[in-house]
Amino acid sequence: MNAMLGATVSGLPPGIQYASGQGETPIVCFRCGVCCIRYQVCLTLVEARRIADHLGLPLMLFLERYVDHHWYGLESFLLRQHDGACIFLERTEDGKKTSCLIHSMKPAACREWSPSLYRRECREGLVKFWQLTVSPSGQLEGTKEKLVDFHSFIESLLIAEGTDANTRVSVQSLLLGV
Repeated sequence: MNAMLGATVSGLPPGIQYASGQGETPIVCFRCGVCCIRYQVCLTLVEARRIADHLGLPLMLFLERYVDHHWYGLESFLLRQHDGACIFLERTEDGKKTSCLIHSMKPAACREWSPSLYRRECREGLVKFWQLTVSPSGQLEGTKEKLVDFHSFIESLLIAEGTDANTRVSVQSLLLGV
């Protein structure tokens, strides 16, 4: 039986929604990695130098190891894919969460990506890793257990990122559309 996240889910505030159903409601990235699998990231020469410096590599060695050699750019490059995903994508043991090995240096294309319950990639990640769907009104739908697990997971991400309690409430409110 599917349930919508709301008053019927014990332990959660009543009326919680993950989106308002209007436009591109931004959400906290839940690190499914689907966008890192679906797209090959373009980076500028300046970004390539910054990442190479961060990794302690000479620029030419960085380009040799991490840039797609089928793209012959002088001022821009495509990051190489490995096993069907960005070369810097790392999946956790449980397989539900990914991390970016260059998160603090990630290219503009990645920084500008806005997760949303209306993005095909985010919806795909919800189904694939959480067995959750999004209703036309923007509510997460799934079993009570899956909804509670996902809500707890988002809370753990916010805590792991060092988000203070007041900010976590604000971020969760934005995420939940309340």
